[in-house]
Amino acid sequence: MSEKKEPDSPPVESVNSIEQDLPAVRGQVPYKVWLVQGLYFLERAAFYGFSQPLQNYLQLSPDDPLRPGALGLGQAKAVLIIYIWFIYSYSTPLAGGLIYVLGLSTVTATAFTQRIYGTGGLPGFIVGMFLVGAGTGTVKPNITVFLIDQFPEEEPKVVALKNGKSAMVSRELTIRFIWNVNYWMINVRGLCGIITTNVERYAYAGFGFAFLICLCLIAASAAIFQAGYTRFETAPPSGNAIANLFSALRRRRNPVPPRPDQTEVAIQSSAQEDGSATPSKDEAIIADAKSALRACLVFLPFPAPMLSINLMDSTFIAQAGTMQTHGLPNDIMYNLNPISVMVFLPFFQSWIYPTLAKKKINFSAEHRIGVGLFCATLAIAYTTGIQHLIYMTGPCFNHPLKCLAGNIPNDVSVGLQTPTYVFLAWAEILAIVSGTELAYSRAPASMKSIVQALFNFFSALGSLFGVGVSFAAYDPNMVIVYGSITGLLLFVTFAFEFAYLVRGKASN
Repeated sequence: MSEKKEPDSPPVESVNSIEQDLPAVRGQVPYKVWLVQGLYFLERAAFYGFSQPLQNYLQLSPDDPLRPGALGLGQAKAVLIIYIWFIYSYSTPLAGGLIYVLGLSTVTATAFTQRIYGTGGLPGFIVGMFLVGAGTGTVKPNITVFLIDQFPEEEPKVVALKNGKSAMVSRELTIRFIWNVNYWMINVRGLCGIITTNVERYAYAGFGFAFLICLCLIAASAAIFQAGYTRFETAPPSGNAIANLFSALRRRRNPVPPRPDQTEVAIQSSAQEDGSATPSKDEAIIADAKSALRACLVFLPFPAPMLSINLMDSTFIAQAGTMQTHGLPNDIMYNLNPISVMVFLPFFQSWIYPTLAKKKINFSAEHRIGVGLFCATLAIAYTTGIQHLIYMTGPCFNHPLKCLAGNIPNDVSVGLQTPTYVFLAWAEILAIVSGTELAYSRAPASMKSIVQALFNFFSALGSLFGVGVSFAAYDPNMVIVYGSITGLLLFVTFAFEFAYLVRGKASN
């Protein structure tokens, strides 16, 4: 899943103008990058293993004869709560990892009390989700920047490949490789849901044991990180970027005039002594902020695909519950998405992108995002067709699980959901990975964490759309719900591609 890699200890030569035309290869990835990947693996495994059982935990009652349940809030309320939690967890990068552990501990403990004593489930869930959201909001925007911090800047160098030819080590290709490995590993860890959904179904006090698995994973990740923190590369503190920006804007709006007897050297020296910024530093801060905003423009279409991706944790699980699952848990189908990413991401990285590059086809990051948006559109359009088929099929037609003796799914195989998860995997590979990579590469060094936090904020906007969807997310409305989301995605796709073409013509 990577470009051609040079030997472990290649002979390094100086770089001159002729050597700049050499083919580019990725460099060595430091072991610290892999260590951070491993810690993030544990955290994301805990998150995905935890989130997959939530729809059943919230929606279904404990005495449901067909599917495992706990709180019995119904489909629409369950979808609403899950989307509110997504909004919160995507937009709160302000707390520590220990809060994450405390939140999962609360949900786990009250899941046991709900099953054994029939009490504590909902209050514990509310408190625990508040804490878990704060914890995951801390990790996501910072871990991606911390990951690349373990790969310090190096001087350009020429290396000898195994075939005897020379090549130029490309930091850009190496970082792209790290991003792709990171996203691939996110989807490996997403398979933790296979374990938790089966534990939820078959174990006594099943939801409690399912959440306990996730608690152990995040506790291990936090403990290892704290124990090895001094071994990691950390960027020196540069102050609060947002506070620095507002201070720079305030000073530019209300400049303090220098005394008549002060020279330029004296002004600079005074600023250094009292820790204040000089006009040139203020201009640099403002320029960085403008660059960060331009980098964030690529996030504008992302609420729409994030809405469709988040459906996998809510309405898709509910839809599977109305279909014939042939003995499988209805919330296990989600795992087809990370499996698809694991299969297709190396294919895109190692074959499609290099092949297009060799043929001189400009498949830029912006164009990859546009194609990814279209894949998300296909996914939800296909889901709309599945929902229509469910409503056209007996025994309960457009009121599944609510006819005859009740809890009888319609005679449609859950296997029909498979293309939905594959299309969404393509959307993630093309749009999410490319968008994150593009924003990181364009963001100034002082604001990379902020840009990643803003990416999470736009993801939260997708969940905000999901809150609106939740009020109609119950049978027999689901064809209209999915059809409306398809229309939104189609509009966003064409708008993004049109803007991309206009910018391309303007730059020419």
